[in-house]
Amino acid sequence: MAKSFKPRSVRELLTEMKDVSDLMIDLAYAAVLFESDELADRVHELETRMDGLMYHIRTIAAVVTRNVHEARKITGILQVAGAAEAISNATGDIADLVRRGIDIHPVVRDALRMADEKIAWVEVSKDSILVGKRFYDLKLPSDIGVWTFAIKRGKSWIVPPLRNTEARAGDSLIVKGPPDGIAILCKMTGARKEAWVSREGLAPIRNALAEMRDLSSVMVDMAYSAIILRSREIAEEVRKIDEKFDKLTYKLSLATLNAAKEERNIVGLNGLLQIIRSMERISDAADSIADIVLRRMELHPVFARALAEADEQIGRADVSKRSDFVDKSLKELNLWTTMGVYVLMIKRGERYMFDPSKRVRIRVDDSLIVRGSRRGVQKVKKAAAGGKR
Repeated sequence: MAKSFKPRSVRELLTEMKDVSDLMIDLAYAAVLFESDELADRVHELETRMDGLMYHIRTIAAVVTRNVHEARKITGILQVAGAAEAISNATGDIADLVRRGIDIHPVVRDALRMADEKIAWVEVSKDSILVGKRFYDLKLPSDIGVWTFAIKRGKSWIVPPLRNTEARAGDSLIVKGPPDGIAILCKMTGARKEAWVSREGLAPIRNALAEMRDLSSVMVDMAYSAIILRSREIAEEVRKIDEKFDKLTYKLSLATLNAAKEERNIVGLNGLLQIIRSMERISDAADSIADIVLRRMELHPVFARALAEADEQIGRADVSKRSDFVDKSLKELNLWTTMGVYVLMIKRGERYMFDPSKRVRIRVDDSLIVRGSRRGVQKVKKAAAGGKR
């Protein structure tokens, strides 16, 4: 007898799709940075997992859709599935460059090292204070802003580490985070901080690509947050970043073609252009997810009930000159303890500061993109506008 179909919560499915998308992007960039076939192989393993998640969502859509009216309500979910597929394919194409041994210009790796959110390969020494401790107990993301998304242990890989995974001497941690956080991690592991000097030339390409790397990662996170939390505000931010991304894509493609006039490594520049196209597809996919919120697509009650359970919010708090936030560092404000919110990023003029260091000081006209409880987000908005905390 066939088993009855028991759909998972769409919130659970979308959250997992978001996590897989984030992981695929990180692994794809790490595979390029470290020229690792093994990391590239993990990207393709996750493609299979993503296919299963999309199949599950499409199956739910078929089960709950009984007429045209309900079909309209399910459109948004299918749009998410299509966007997730686009992200999966784009990161797979980046990983394919490594797996196929296609030459990638050194400026790409320089750009990845220049990005605000760093990716690093950190070795754990036998004397490290991490040895024998679970990653869940270490709380590296909340304490120093560093996420471990892969571990190489001997000839095997752990992608991603589980809550109960313990650090061992000889482990190679593949991490991402702010420079100061990674520096602290190196001290904790006993590893030497990577010494790197940028190559001369192609500065416009290197700078634009570094910014695109940061934008492509954060847009996916923001887009999934917008659809899970039904936040029009964060969806509007995704649309603005996508418009900026399009300008960067044009600027970078033109600069690459101009460089081909004098650059000897033409094959490497071709690999660069392929990465640019993949990044653009990631950006477009994130915008497609946010579009569901911007167009106020009605979701089927099965999914709407799950989304209604969310109490976590994402919002934008604009800092006025009357605010007590001005000239204070994030460490001094300690918003997580005092208001129950976490600063995802700071928009300063046209620049986005991702995973800002606790030492960053708030300025007038900064926009804080924060995540936390509904009450906490409202309190931050009020305080940023000049109200009492």
